Amino acid sequence: MIVRELRVRDAADLLGFLQRYFPEEEALLGTRPEGFLEIVRRLFRWDVRLVLALLRLVRRPIFRFFVIEDGGRLVATTLLTFSKAAGYVSMVVVDPAYRRRGLARELLDRARRATRSRGKPFLVLDVLAANAPARALYERIGFRTLRATAYYVQDAPESLLPGPTGIPGIRPFDRRDAPALAAIAGRGRPPEVERVLPSTPRELTGSSWEGALLASELTAWVYDPGSGPQAWVSAAVSRATEAGHLSSPIVGPSVPAEAAASLVRTAAAWCAARRVPRVMTMVPEENTGGRAALEGVGFRSVIPVLTLYRSVA
Repeated sequence: MIVRELRVRDAADLLGFLQRYFPEEEALLGTRPEGFLEIVRRLFRWDVRLVLALLRLVRRPIFRFFVIEDGGRLVATTLLTFSKAAGYVSMVVVDPAYRRRGLARELLDRARRATRSRGKPFLVLDVLAANAPARALYERIGFRTLRATAYYVQDAPESLLPGPTGIPGIRPFDRRDAPALAAIAGRGRPPEVERVLPSTPRELTGSSWEGALLASELTAWVYDPGSGPQAWVSAAVSRATEAGHLSSPIVGPSVPAEAAASLVRTAAAWCAARRVPRVMTMVPEENTGGRAALEGVGFRSVIPVLTLYRSVA
């Protein structure tokens, strides 16, 4: 068996993995095969590969995608992205015929080493709270619980149209808002969460280059009562998935509940106007203001998730 990075010819196998082995998430996301395959093909265009190679050369890769193949067949995968202090692992999956051979452990060790080489002290991943076998594996190799979170979904976003109009204080996000909002988000997180997953302005501003690469349309709004931004949410739609996506809302402690709900309604209605059948997000348990705002416009918690972490040393 060979451990290597993703290649364009792996796209169809990777799509099959997502559809077969992540049924709960797939039911929410609704991956569109053509859109998904288009994104993978974009990753391997000569100009994109040049940019990614240059980023890796200066030790700033935006992701690593490890796979294991056996005789030309894709049998295991994982995706690694990077935040300020951590490598974030997702899509850890092993073909059932190849389980109990240490393949998941091998992929996670590759992710750990790649994260350490970037100078990041932590490795982080999410696991469904109900997935006891996966949790047991992660705990055996040193992961421990950082926080509880959950998928939230709004199944009837068209009911939110036309959305709020003329709500005082709600305006489009400006990049200059990011530092104040990141500070609000940081103050609302437990110290250990902020140490592992620190709030940064970069998380809020995003990248138009990444959005174009992922075939996404992205926008964001803030609640600003006149003294500066106090709440924020972003929304995205992609050709790769049926569902629209919201960020976990940032809601400052002094924001009125009706203003927070109107902010979220604005974002969800924007998604609905693009004819998505549902809108989803992931929200940490400690984000009580964000959860209340989502529930205020019809979102419901559907899948409990745990975020785990370990040192890369």
